[in-house]
Amino acid sequence: MITLVKVLHNTLFVGGFIAVCVLTAVISAFGKPELGLSILIVASTPALMLAVATGILNTRHKRAVKAAQKAQAASASTPATTYSAQTIESFDHDPETVWALIRPAESAVLLSDAQRAFTVPGTPTGVGEQQCAIGRDGTVSIIEVIGEESSRWAATRLVTPDNTNSRPTYTLEPTPTGCTLTMGIVMELPAGFKFAQEPVQWWEARARTYLKRVREFLSARQG
Repeated sequence: MITLVKVLHNTLFVGGFIAVCVLTAVISAFGKPELGLSILIVASTPALMLAVATGILNTRHKRAVKAAQKAQAASASTPATTYSAQTIESFDHDPETVWALIRPAESAVLLSDAQRAFTVPGTPTGVGEQQCAIGRDGTVSIIEVIGEESSRWAATRLVTPDNTNSRPTYTLEPTPTGCTLTMGIVMELPAGFKFAQEPVQWWEARARTYLKRVREFLSARQG
């Protein structure tokens, strides 16, 4: 579209200049060369100024495009930064009980700041299942189950927002008094992406809050 506009602009510019030249020649032929020359000068001056201004703008535009392309290429060539962390909590409940609490999508309302949570319609149960959580601030996040063994472990990936390649995991292991739940995370942050705080500390704070709510809810249910 931009190329078409440029072609039309150049065509009209050249056509107008030729028309002025023809008019000047006709006036000169009728014995008024001074008038014809004056018209040619008056018409050529703004045309010349426009041509110079257009050339300057085109040059600046090309430089800006090249600079943006170089910046994009540099960003793409910079490897992502990978962070990983684990947080473990023990419970006086068997793995099946804890799994039954944390596995359903709707439990995000109990265990996180989600105002609403549900399984995305049309997605399968188990691997490939997507769970959507809508926060109290209106933000939306979707995770997808990429692997699981019932009552033992689940691996997920963050589908949206997609500015980080995050893969949370949940692992349950039986103990003599109940079980342990290990929450893990692997985050790949693109070059230039900034967190408000250190990524691992940010995630560990969220994981600790989640595990605390799991404990509180299990204790309340037991009582």
